[in-house]
Amino acid sequence: MRRIVVTGMGAVTPLAADVEASWSRLLAGRSGIRRLPDDVVADLPAKIGGV
Repeated sequence: MRRIVVTGMGAVTPLAADVEASWSRLLAGRSGIRRLPDDVVADLPAKIGGV
């Protein structure tokens, strides 16, 4: 079996640009998923996104 070592964590999410803030906002019940403006998604099949 091969061994691995985790030396750190990183995250860029719709909630924040770092692990601590993303986790804090997630625990607070916040969501980074939003309905996108019609003028932005007029020609796209998706109407929601992580922003």
